[in-house]
Amino acid sequence: MKTSSIADTVRIWVWGISSLLIAITVSPLAFNAGKALSELSVTKDFNGAVNKIAAWSGAAQLKDFFAICWVIAAVGLLLPLVEWLRLGNERIGRKPWSLRLPHGATASQTGGQPVRPNSWGMLHGILGFVMTFCCFILIGYALVKAGSFSWVEDTSALKRDFWADFGLMLMVAYIVEFFFRCAVLGVFLRAMKPLLAIALAGMMFASVQFVMSGFTNYPMVDDETLTPFKLAGMLFLSGDFLERAFVVFLPWFAFGCVLGWARWRTASLWLPVGLLMGWLLSGMVFSKAANPIPIRDKVISLVASESLHNGLIPLLGVLVVGGLVHVITHGYSLKSKSAQAD
Repeated sequence: MKTSSIADTVRIWVWGISSLLIAITVSPLAFNAGKALSELSVTKDFNGAVNKIAAWSGAAQLKDFFAICWVIAAVGLLLPLVEWLRLGNERIGRKPWSLRLPHGATASQTGGQPVRPNSWGMLHGILGFVMTFCCFILIGYALVKAGSFSWVEDTSALKRDFWADFGLMLMVAYIVEFFFRCAVLGVFLRAMKPLLAIALAGMMFASVQFVMSGFTNYPMVDDETLTPFKLAGMLFLSGDFLERAFVVFLPWFAFGCVLGWARWRTASLWLPVGLLMGWLLSGMVFSKAANPIPIRDKVISLVASESLHNGLIPLLGVLVVGGLVHVITHGYSLKSKSAQAD
């Protein structure tokens, strides 16, 4: 391992933790200000934009404010991170925002693995989407039959918004994969062996969902007593911490590793983008088509949770998708390696 590459890995984690701490600090202030603006808008009329913000703030929960603050903090620290990583050492012929590895890097353990053009890319993306979407819709159907969920009576919103959800999930999947599998995993691959790099990127990917799951048991919060310390305790010191680690973190970590494996096997983002899009869209569609049935038994709640992506059964679905990814990329990987050897 090169010392500079290890330092870049540490910097990535410092960026992630720093953006989280900023979000925890700022979110209570934004939450209190938003609720105050909402109450004030009842007696005083503002301009159109402010009225819309006030209306949104009145209906929004702490989770919504926190998510926005976290995104803003992460984006705000992104440019300093790029400069801190010293990606500008070889900027000739590259766009300043490019996060690909330096020119001449090879797919070795010490040189990392740059994302390359993939002639099979579109096929990989379609296959990844179909595999994941169909697999988890079938899992959702099985969970309904098992009594963990019940179908909603009115599905008009689902039919009306399907293509809008499709486009939104495509955009989200590309942005997330560009960051986690192109930039973050690309940096990690320069510092360590592929399997360890994939696992570390998967851990960061799952940590986002794990943190957000801390709001599940706290949908409503008193704005008068909310502080950064109380928010931090809600996210990390709640009584169901171990349960969240098993139900939420483990499936998302496993799926993050599958995405990283797909990116490493193909040296392309097509397949991981398709996989993540199928994962996200299946969850959104199922959440609109079915409602979770409260489960009091702790053991059963570990098997199937309130989300299509949380629990032991979804974890088994991830393993199935991972096996399919390994199969469909096996011949492609051998062909690519032999071509590089020639």
